[in-house]
Amino acid sequence: MDSLRIFLLLPFFSVFTQVGIASSFTQIKEIFNSEFFASTFIAITPLVSMIIGPLWGKFLSKYGEKRTYSISLFFWGIIVMLISFFLYNPILSIILRAVQGFFDPVFYNISLTGVSKSSLNIKNKSKFYGYIEIMGSLGAILGPLILGSFFIYYPKQFLFLLSIIVLFYLFFTFKKIKNFEVDILNKKEPKKFSLLILLATFYGISVLISIVALQVVLPIYVEQIYENAILGKVIASLFSVGLMIGNFAKHKLIGIKKIMPIFTGIILFISYLFIDNPIIFLFILFIGGIFLGLSLTMSSEYASVLSKGFENTGMSFFSSLRISGNIFGPYLAAMAIPNLFILLSALTIVSTGLLFSEKD
Repeated sequence: MDSLRIFLLLPFFSVFTQVGIASSFTQIKEIFNSEFFASTFIAITPLVSMIIGPLWGKFLSKYGEKRTYSISLFFWGIIVMLISFFLYNPILSIILRAVQGFFDPVFYNISLTGVSKSSLNIKNKSKFYGYIEIMGSLGAILGPLILGSFFIYYPKQFLFLLSIIVLFYLFFTFKKIKNFEVDILNKKEPKKFSLLILLATFYGISVLISIVALQVVLPIYVEQIYENAILGKVIASLFSVGLMIGNFAKHKLIGIKKIMPIFTGIILFISYLFIDNPIIFLFILFIGGIFLGLSLTMSSEYASVLSKGFENTGMSFFSSLRISGNIFGPYLAAMAIPNLFILLSALTIVSTGLLFSEKD
């Protein structure tokens, strides 16, 4: 139980860092003097995580939670420290962000796997899964607000501080980590891997692309309108609050709802119509954030339905590839402005074709 509680902070570290950096696109572009380098700096970590992520499952099975936890946190902290030293060297910074991607997927994988392998009853497992999502959402809220704000004035110093915090967290917790044994009471008869899981994967990717693109664009939009960089971070955090509300609300809407992406796409299109009126535009996007949060949670629920009987491989495949939304989102945001909202609206509505209920 102590190990599970310790693992809960890992999704926060991962999302806090990634979303905070994503919200600092304007500042990173000024540092590198290149939109391409700035987008790559943001996207390279989830790209590498997507490729490397499934391999950590084998490492975890062979060496256990304690060693996996210690190695991943130690090197993640060291890499972030090195990024702080070489932030104004775009090539080296991007290479280091790529190396960070080798260790970043452990932060979610070990948390989810630990709950899955534990002997907790179903109710308490569900509770811990909820806690993991809450910590990730909290990271998405505080990332732009704290890391994003510090990136305006003291980017190197704050990245160094973040690395020290993670390394101290490792130092004070690694002795309490225990290796988990698989809960034999909940084993199911395995089935062969089915490519139907691709439906949930591509749907999840489309939702995540929209979320990440908006997390990149919102601070830019607010900074240009109000000439206040900190306000841009605050608005990005409020958008993440909408996502978290959506994550919570989905628990009361059981099943795959095809109307959800359609309604989300309509909201995104309506927001575009009011883009010259910041107050109305931002309010509509906040509502859109709630529906995107609902849709993101539904993608996991959909993957769970489609991977019955091969949950380990199916959910691992889904979670690893869904990360690609973090890769394409920043590039789409950089290339598609000012027509981004029309494109995201169309993408969201078209993704409805990937949804099939058990009745279908």
